[in-house]
Amino acid sequence: MVTHIISGDIWAGAESQAFELLSGLQSGLAIKPTAVVFNPGLIMDKLTNIGIPVTCADERRLSTIEIIKVIRDHLKSNSTDIVHTHGFKENVLGTVAQKLNGVPRSVRTVHGNPETAPVWKNPKRRITDVLDQLIGRFGQDTIVAVSSQLEAHLSVIYPGKTEKIYNFIDINFEEPESNHQILTENQISAPVSVGLVGRLVPVKRVDIFIETIELLRNQLSFPIKGVVIGDGPLMQSLKIQVKKKGLEEVIEFKGFIENPTEELKKLNALIMPSDHEGMPMVLLESLANKIPIVAHAVGGIPEILASGKAGFLVSNHCPKGYAEKVESLLTNAKTTRNISDFGFQHLKKNFDRLTGIEKYQSIYLRLYNNVGIDNLSLRP
Repeated sequence: MVTHIISGDIWAGAESQAFELLSGLQSGLAIKPTAVVFNPGLIMDKLTNIGIPVTCADERRLSTIEIIKVIRDHLKSNSTDIVHTHGFKENVLGTVAQKLNGVPRSVRTVHGNPETAPVWKNPKRRITDVLDQLIGRFGQDTIVAVSSQLEAHLSVIYPGKTEKIYNFIDINFEEPESNHQILTENQISAPVSVGLVGRLVPVKRVDIFIETIELLRNQLSFPIKGVVIGDGPLMQSLKIQVKKKGLEEVIEFKGFIENPTEELKKLNALIMPSDHEGMPMVLLESLANKIPIVAHAVGGIPEILASGKAGFLVSNHCPKGYAEKVESLLTNAKTTRNISDFGFQHLKKNFDRLTGIEKYQSIYLRLYNNVGIDNLSLRP
């Protein structure tokens, strides 16, 4: 029995990947998953709908001590063998509850780099970093990194216990046709659609996306439309930025969409200008649907895009740098189609759901056997 501790306050990359993992475990025979979430919402509903036992330790109304008690009760009632955490607060409270309840082993997945300021600018962040590292070093058994960049960084902090497992998606479907041919046939009569998908927070650099669309509108001989899919605290300030630039008819804010796949399929290109990323799920979805990608060469992105063979990498992290790459992909149909085709095969080879789930199962079984428990908690 493996219990996952997840925030669930928003539907973002960590929640999406946790759901992929838990749903995959649920469909197998070897390991039974359960979950504790800190907020009611989409991931709680989705896990409940597929029959996974879920407890909500609602952080909006419960104290820290009360949350730990809820986690302890869940671990006890489900006879949990391993705790798996998915974030800072989850690491701390999940590990405390694990130790208090006598659960022998725990795992954490690090889904990306921190989004806050460097520690020398933020004393509070320094304290939380030290606490998180102490818990990882002395309270948890395995640290999973979702990219090689994260693996290299975390291996220094947690020597001997860091492993890499790429994020993954289900690609059990036929290879789609590239949508770039549609663009080349209709680029004059219909606007070219260029999108950004993500939570509207500073690290995602939606400001760069807006300025990139402004440059493209002025440079291209055909109309262009910017599409922002996602919600977050910067929504209103970004809309003000768009209004000041006179781009209200050019850039559309779609807000949060539970399943953005259908909206992704409408795009002729996707831009990811984030300051840093782990292993973004939206890029995997874009490769699966052969959406041409322009993204900042940072974090796990170069691995997803095969060092530029599966998408256009940007080193010049400014609107001009992104606009140049977008213009190149929009005006070189053959090259873009070849990159999209390669990207789909690269995805199948490296980010397959079954392979990722098997790697997590291997970790669970190894940790389980190390503590000398006689029988794994099998599904009935």
